[in-house]
Amino acid sequence: MDTSSEQLAIAIGKALGGGQASAYTGTSYCQSGNHLVRHAVSVHPRAFIWSATELPEGPTRTFDPRRLIIQTDGVDDPYGLSIERIPFSFPEAVQLSFPLSLPIWGRQLDDYHPVACEVNGSDTTLLLRHRVDRTIFGSFTFDTESGIAKTLFTPTTALKLEREIPPENGKYDFGFVAGQGDPDLQNRLRSDENTH
Repeated sequence: MDTSSEQLAIAIGKALGGGQASAYTGTSYCQSGNHLVRHAVSVHPRAFIWSATELPEGPTRTFDPRRLIIQTDGVDDPYGLSIERIPFSFPEAVQLSFPLSLPIWGRQLDDYHPVACEVNGSDTTLLLRHRVDRTIFGSFTFDTESGIAKTLFTPTTALKLEREIPPENGKYDFGFVAGQGDPDLQNRLRSDENTH
């Protein structure tokens, strides 16, 4: 565990960057006590656009950045958000996608603040200390190179984000076009062409 101010500042800067600017999909896990909720998430971090659908068939919450409104199944929530409240009012399902929404940076209303960091393989973990009860700790883990958040653990909350891996060839994956679906489709289409 490294408690030097310099290494901690570097780690915090990397974590606050939040990783890649490109859009992605994935699954988030939110646990409070014995209650675990999974969400299918679709996020574009730099544009503050996101949607989160509770799995298996729960409600879908989205954020409209033009109107500053969170919607549930297409219906506006009764209150709008101000610029100052974004992303503090984002639900747990997308908080790891927006690291500033997490109450762990030592700001006035945050519950925790980073006190040390540790690099384990490709991940960096920030050790978090509770602001009021200094005997309570948590951890925030992110990918060291990219800054992509992975987990947040405190005594009361566990958040985990698993991003879907984009195609290895760097090209878009359009389902069957990229190799999924009917492998004989092209041969059948060609034989249909010869019958005209």
